[in-house]
Amino acid sequence: MSMQELKIDAQMPQHAPLAMPLQDFAKPFNDPQVNKLTPLKGTYLFRLATFVPAALTSLVLVGIIMDWFENDGFVAIEIAMMALVGFSAFWIALSVASSTIGLFFARESDVAQPAGPSGALQVALLIPVYNEDPDAVFGRLKAMREDLESSKTHHKFGIFLLSDTRDDAIAFRETALFDQIRHQSRGAIEVYYRRRALNTERKTGNIRDWIESWGAGWSAFVTLDADSLMSASSIIRLADEMVATPEAGLIQTVPRLIGANSIFSRVQQFANNIYGGALARGLDRWSGNEGNYWGHNAIIRTTAFAACSGLPVLRGSGALGGTIKSHDFVEAALLRRAGWSVRLLPDLSQTYEETPQSIIDYVLRDRRWCQGNLQHLRLLFSSGFSAASRFHMLQGAMAYIASVVWFGLLVVWALMGRGREDSVFRYFADTNPLFPQWPQIDTVSRMVVLAFMLGLLLTPKLMGVAQTISRDPSLTNVGGPLRFSANVVCEIVLSFLLAPILMVQHVSAVVHTIVGRDTGWTPQNRGDSNYGFAVLARFHWLETCVGTLLGIGIGAGIVSLWLVPIAASLASSILISHLFSKHLSNKSVLSTIMETEERRAPPRIITACYA
Repeated sequence: MSMQELKIDAQMPQHAPLAMPLQDFAKPFNDPQVNKLTPLKGTYLFRLATFVPAALTSLVLVGIIMDWFENDGFVAIEIAMMALVGFSAFWIALSVASSTIGLFFARESDVAQPAGPSGALQVALLIPVYNEDPDAVFGRLKAMREDLESSKTHHKFGIFLLSDTRDDAIAFRETALFDQIRHQSRGAIEVYYRRRALNTERKTGNIRDWIESWGAGWSAFVTLDADSLMSASSIIRLADEMVATPEAGLIQTVPRLIGANSIFSRVQQFANNIYGGALARGLDRWSGNEGNYWGHNAIIRTTAFAACSGLPVLRGSGALGGTIKSHDFVEAALLRRAGWSVRLLPDLSQTYEETPQSIIDYVLRDRRWCQGNLQHLRLLFSSGFSAASRFHMLQGAMAYIASVVWFGLLVVWALMGRGREDSVFRYFADTNPLFPQWPQIDTVSRMVVLAFMLGLLLTPKLMGVAQTISRDPSLTNVGGPLRFSANVVCEIVLSFLLAPILMVQHVSAVVHTIVGRDTGWTPQNRGDSNYGFAVLARFHWLETCVGTLLGIGIGAGIVSLWLVPIAASLASSILISHLFSKHLSNKSVLSTIMETEERRAPPRIITACYA
């Protein structure tokens, strides 16, 4: 260890080791320290109200398509199409059902009473970093610290910057900013910095190192990513909730996106902040005490996490072996397995994170998440996991597998062409091999199915719009009725334009994961991204080729005209990626496009962070 590392470690608090044994996925585990869990009323009823309609919707759509093909029996491509449509419809309908429950049956949140001196917690704010922009990280750290220091509470806080940075120049800047903030300290909240000599097991190992070295000195910890931002009121509310619910092992917030400075990131930000609320409240309703963990902006009971969530290294190498990459889902499942509750607070305000500014940076992050989420399929049948925990892990994997299904539907649709002779693929019967036997599908039936699928896709968005209106009837916070309506239409159009590109990228990520190609651990680019043509062409060559082939098929009259929008999007992916990722200056005519409340009237914690 270098003298610099010794100097920094000397400014950490006194060591308070806490054992964190590795868990065995083959054996159940019950934590003896867990408090008796009180079931939340209505959880199983809301699960029925979510999953049954989704399943019925899927069956209805499959039934309609079966009616197209049943006259002459079923062949392989027809069976494949019905399976793909049914699978896709179920997951989309599940979002519709969750959003509906979130809109009409959201849980009335009882705010916990402020903790008194006897119940106050020692809460550590953990900020793991890996080659991040030090100035941005310390800007957020300073804003949260000052906000906490100006707030009244009996809880005691400390902030730990846990560095896995490998770049010496970045590390030097981290230590310089740390020394600066230490000298400016008013003594109310201590800030600590530790740079690991070896960054084994990525973020998982970083957090475990803190627990095994200092965890016994802290009742709870709040996990924060490098781009996380939370107000003092939100952090204190989390601590109060943990005191009020002694059976809680983890309480997760729903971060809202901020800092979007490109068209692409504005689409993500607007969709998350406007449509995400209803979906999150529905998720809270049916998950109950068996919620999920998204790795940041959450509070965790330290002794519970240490006893129950030590992650072993998986056998094997490549993308699906080694360190558990998407650790958060698994840690939540382990806490729940041991008897602790995992809760979601969907209505907690002023909890934020940023989003990548470009399609390329978004996809690079998604590739890591894809590997981690597909890795969960190896753990689905681990001993003692609850059904809800298994479903959370399955749903995470399906977020990427669904793109493979959609791509399969696209291929089938293209092969089936426009029917009869104008097609790439023909049906032949053994009894009459000279003439194809095509199903008779009238235009009305096609339109009904297309409208049905579009309705499923749009309904969660409309639920989010309805919830926004219910909370702010005048829509003042989002620019008024006219501007808000225009922004909703804009987001829908741009999302449909982006969807085919992201679909193909997800398919590529799934294939790379299956064949064992590990993307590694690269730092997230959180700033502006201006990539040159060569980089864009190399990154989007697959979409461009697929879109061009579809366009040739459409031009030749053998592929359905309904695929024109998809073909155009894919063929133009390089141009779309370039235009959508350009920085929007405040003087740009597009600077107000898809604005959210946080941009129009940012709360103090945001203005302090970006000042």
